[in-house]
Amino acid sequence: MSLDRDKALSSGTTSNFLTALVVNGALLGAEVVAFLILKQKLWRIYSPRTTLPPPDKRAPEFPSDWRWLPALMRYPAEDIIHKNGLDAYMFLRYIKLLIWVFLVFTILTFLVIIPADAVGITSAAQGLEKISWTNIIEPRDQDRFSAHIVVVYLLTFFVIWMIRREMNYFVHLRHQFLISHSHSRLAQARTVLITSVPDELANEHDLRTFASFVPGGVDRVWLYRGTKSLNELFERRQQACEQLEAAEAVLLRNAILAWRKKVKLHMKAMKRRSKDEEGHFVSTELAVPPITREFLDELAPPTKRPHHRTGLLGMIGPKVDTIDWCKQEIAELNKSLKEGREHIVKGKFLGSAFIRCNLQIGAHVLAQCVSYHEPLKMYSKWMEANPKDIVWHNLDDGALEMRWRYVTSWAATIGLIIVWAFPVGFIGTLSNLDDLCLKFHWLQWLCDAPAPVPGIIQGVLPPALLASLFALLPFILRGLAWYECIPRYSLIAVSVYKRYYFLLLIHGFLIVTLSTGITRAIQSIVENPTKTVQELAAQLPGASVFFLTYMVSQGLAGAGAALLQLAPLVFHFIRKWFLGRTPRQAYGVTFLMPNADFGVVLPRLSLLATIGFAYSVMSPLINLLALISYIMYYFAWKFLLSQVIDQPDEMETGGLYFPMAINNLFAGLYIEQICLACLFFLKTSQSTSTAIAQAAVMLVLLGITALSQLFINYSYNPIIKYLPMSLATQKIAKRFEKRKKEKHETADSDGDSDLDLFSRSTLRSVRRRIKKTTEKLGNVGSSLMGESSSQHCYSEEEQDPPKTSEDTIAEATGMTAPGLYKMKSFDTIASHSSKVSKVSKKSKNSKKEKKYKPPKRPVFEPATPALLDEEDEEDGDVHAFDHPSTYVEQPCIWIPKDHLGLSGLLVAELEDAGVKASNLGAEMKEDGIVEVSRSPPDEEWTGGHDA
Repeated sequence: MSLDRDKALSSGTTSNFLTALVVNGALLGAEVVAFLILKQKLWRIYSPRTTLPPPDKRAPEFPSDWRWLPALMRYPAEDIIHKNGLDAYMFLRYIKLLIWVFLVFTILTFLVIIPADAVGITSAAQGLEKISWTNIIEPRDQDRFSAHIVVVYLLTFFVIWMIRREMNYFVHLRHQFLISHSHSRLAQARTVLITSVPDELANEHDLRTFASFVPGGVDRVWLYRGTKSLNELFERRQQACEQLEAAEAVLLRNAILAWRKKVKLHMKAMKRRSKDEEGHFVSTELAVPPITREFLDELAPPTKRPHHRTGLLGMIGPKVDTIDWCKQEIAELNKSLKEGREHIVKGKFLGSAFIRCNLQIGAHVLAQCVSYHEPLKMYSKWMEANPKDIVWHNLDDGALEMRWRYVTSWAATIGLIIVWAFPVGFIGTLSNLDDLCLKFHWLQWLCDAPAPVPGIIQGVLPPALLASLFALLPFILRGLAWYECIPRYSLIAVSVYKRYYFLLLIHGFLIVTLSTGITRAIQSIVENPTKTVQELAAQLPGASVFFLTYMVSQGLAGAGAALLQLAPLVFHFIRKWFLGRTPRQAYGVTFLMPNADFGVVLPRLSLLATIGFAYSVMSPLINLLALISYIMYYFAWKFLLSQVIDQPDEMETGGLYFPMAINNLFAGLYIEQICLACLFFLKTSQSTSTAIAQAAVMLVLLGITALSQLFINYSYNPIIKYLPMSLATQKIAKRFEKRKKEKHETADSDGDSDLDLFSRSTLRSVRRRIKKTTEKLGNVGSSLMGESSSQHCYSEEEQDPPKTSEDTIAEATGMTAPGLYKMKSFDTIASHSSKVSKVSKKSKNSKKEKKYKPPKRPVFEPATPALLDEEDEEDGDVHAFDHPSTYVEQPCIWIPKDHLGLSGLLVAELEDAGVKASNLGAEMKEDGIVEVSRSPPDEEWTGGHDA
């Protein structure tokens, strides 16, 4: 009976796996075919980087036919650093690392482990279990496990060697990234955010004194003080502007559609009444009357105008006309904000300060020092502060409250782990339906269903359900990270990464493994309860079947879905028809490129590596599947990062995800070694001395692995985050020597033969730079303060729009406008309307094939070391770290133009009411669809990147 049962289970296991393989292989084939077809037609989805960015940031266009794959393979991955930053490149490097690892795993286990598991053994196992750990049952075969031990040792040492090799490469590359000219010139490279600053340092003078030890000195200081009343007014105005813009678009659409209907009725009437004597139709178009408010009210009467309730969530309270209410609300808020800014009285200091140093090394020194002599004061400091990366709501909490929020946030995460165990456990048991049917006969009808239904239920459905369940987690975890009061969006993404991987490890591996093992062993446990532990341990390797199907679904169908971009593809058209109803929404759909959330993507790939390591010798087939999976992911993500994705500057961490992902690889090694040691200990009843020796050897390897991880972390952690002094001073010294030669200075001409950042001449240089910057900012001060600092709302007639604050500073200081394209999503705009139509036409007729040539450029441009007065360093905005409520002006209400001219009337009404509005660069077609040809009017536009 037991032999027949084992044969049935083995046969069912193989059948489930083959079903999953066939289904997911078919999905992969369909996805690739769809990709090849759509790639030629939808350049906006599959190759926006070839058209939308500026010429120096565009990617080479790959051939549209099958030659795109060889072109992708030849494309240098290092060029992704210039397109999308170091995070994107190290993500691709991480996948490449796993390809090499599982290639070696596959070769070694197929040559050694599979023969040890299968050759010369007679057992009831069939199919997949014939080449797995579970095939070795008899005590006389216990020595065969020695092959497993030798292979585990070799593979573990290989992984550790690869990790150390990659960490060496990463550290060198990150240091080059930090000192590269394109990064070191940015203001954010010299800016430090400090929280929990004591009140005694709550002024600029004392903070400058505190930071007087910093090499090169301090350039500028921002203190974050409470402006609660202004913040509330500002947020109300932002919401009202969004609401008004949407309402104006709805009103205009209703009016245009009403006129269209009126024209159709007129044409039908004329067709019936106006025929000449020869029977020819005489066309008489309906004349457009003068554009007045009465004409607008005729087309869109009060009942057709947008309305809303002013109470909670728009569900209670009096019902009002949305446009009239928003006009009045915005006009009043504009006046209130203007008066509040003119007589601004900043409130209590909220404990956060931004310090921008003159030198990059000065910022790194400041960020690493022990800052204060009391506990919980100035203990948190962050480099690379970017204004767009700041979460202003999370900067107003004290040290104790932040600690409390940290504890409660992680307590909630642990609670989520407990709650999530129930649905994940159910999915794990579902993957072994055959075992349940043998014990619970009322489920037999599922097992007796015609093929391939049982295989789909056990082989396809569980991985799909598990993937869907895990897709919900990032939204919950992001909320918990926000609650923790993390002050930067990039750090929230890092926190999501840590939590997400932890949850995936617990539920995606441990809970599923246990629930699957319990299900397989339930029959033996019921019959012989005294051997529960032994039976469960013996069945745990059999859980690898579930992970084989999971690896197939994620590696084949999952990688194909990433290449096809099914979700973005569907969402693009949904946004186009349902969300792209306002010009700003249409601008996002038309011009903005997507970005990758590595805090969500990396944990999923790390989980596959953990699973592969854990079952690498217990079920060697998983190594081949992991290898195929990562090869597929590598091609998919290399294509996306080179042709599609645009990573914003403010989310760049300089590759700091990579060390965390590398450390996660050790989790798979630990799980593998602990499981093998436990399985050997549980075999002591069959072969005591041999099993104990084998278990002890595995524990020794566990200790070696732990010591290796500690040594690697101890070696690299101090030089990962911050810029080493040796590189920073070497960089400045080169510039120092270069300038001495240029000026023909002798070694003792100024009394300083060696570089000294605190010398008299250097301090004079600092003072000259500060004075020079102050004078320049003073000359343009009127354009930076009050109303003059507003974001201008350009009209259609303006040929040369007013210069922004950044332009004025750029002209005064001789620098380019601050920021690099690769990181500014609102700069990812194409050409003017004629160029956009040209591009659209070109895409429809299939772009002209170009001979592909991989770009030849270094990983980083040669570093131009900057001393204290480097002219092209980015000074940044004087309001960079002031709360937006203190200086940001009203967003321009963007109304699309229409063929009737109603938008001009709407713009004039808003301007008369004191609300800035414009119809520049947007158009509503006769069918009510909005198209845009530029960025919003309150953002700079230069006429297209090709102009």
